[in-house]
Amino acid sequence: MPRVPRLTATLACVLAGTVLLTGCGTPPELRPPPGVPVPTPSTPTGTPGADGSRPPVESTTPPTPVPPTVTPSPTYGGFTAVNCAGNPSGAQVTDLLRRSPGLLRANATLRLLREPVCAGTWQYTVVEVTVPGRGGSPMQVVSTGRAASLILVTAGSDVCNAQVRATAPAGIRTLACDAGTAPLTGA
Repeated sequence: MPRVPRLTATLACVLAGTVLLTGCGTPPELRPPPGVPVPTPSTPTGTPGADGSRPPVESTTPPTPVPPTVTPSPTYGGFTAVNCAGNPSGAQVTDLLRRSPGLLRANATLRLLREPVCAGTWQYTVVEVTVPGRGGSPMQVVSTGRAASLILVTAGSDVCNAQVRATAPAGIRTLACDAGTAPLTGA
């Protein structure tokens, strides 16, 4: 039992030291002079005003810039093609076809048979190309990219080429490669 008195003495010393250190308080040189209010977390700091209140201190930290609001481009899953809801629009796809050199005759008219459907960043659209004196025929269009900067992947009566089979999302690949069984009309 000799350890019990040592343990008790040790605890008594630790307790006495803690009491001595915590009982000192703030040293006199750090205490505010008499008559000066001591700021608390709810009391603003600064120079006292005429009514004894203190105005808020101005921050020297520059304001954090607010990033501009950006409307994100819609994203689509790759397994199923869904209506692009105007992003891109049918007009943007037909403009893409008209800008593609050597694809259409100058006097050809275009009419949408199927609004663009999207999967991933790819689109599939079907248009009717009519040339005066020759009649009209459907043209499948596969494009990629955002509405404002579409890139033509392929267009024609058979768009199931190696690039589409290898890199298009499943939803586009299914439409492009199984077009014989896909309906051409509808949105």
